[in-house]
Amino acid sequence: MTVLPFVRPHDDEPLPPPPMQEAERRLTRYARSLRTLFFGLLAVSGALVAVGAAALALRSGAYVVAGTVNHRLTFIGMIGAPAAGMTSQDFIPVSRLPTWTTSLGAPLLILRFLPGLLVLMFLYRLFDLYAKGEVFTFATTREIRNISCSVLAYSCVSLVTHPLMYFLGLFPEVFSWDMQQVDAFVLGIILLAVTYVMKIGNRIQEEQKDYI
Repeated sequence: MTVLPFVRPHDDEPLPPPPMQEAERRLTRYARSLRTLFFGLLAVSGALVAVGAAALALRSGAYVVAGTVNHRLTFIGMIGAPAAGMTSQDFIPVSRLPTWTTSLGAPLLILRFLPGLLVLMFLYRLFDLYAKGEVFTFATTREIRNISCSVLAYSCVSLVTHPLMYFLGLFPEVFSWDMQQVDAFVLGIILLAVTYVMKIGNRIQEEQKDYI
């Protein structure tokens, strides 16, 4: 019988990582898929907002035409095909609106959709942490808190943008807060409460590690 010599590892040698369990592999796989999904949604949504704001600020008359229908900001046209002949009787293109209206309307349009873009960005960052194996950490708690704050901002931003767009003639109502925004406000409050509980749990976990 051959006896293999026992070699004591040096103190500075790192310990081998524990084998990945099936649940961890499944979580990593799902997190990577959702990370890709949210990145794609962020890219597409950001591009649409940028195109709309550019069409409004530049008073575009081709490809994508910005204008108003019954004092509501509207976009018509298809990417890659001129849209000059697509105007209807009720559609007023931005070329007929004052320059100061379109110049102020573009940043308000970006501000209106910015919280939604931030939600997608923070969701991407959250699932990126999950894909790296960080689940119950201060970093993931911070991203969930950022998501909750962005959801609250999404529910309340129209209280600022809609009155300003109303005075610019780009929105038909001076005040608008529908059930979708009420639901977003409630969801944001719930996420903030969950974040507070997770933060306490992170601290308890760190104290237990220090005690051990």
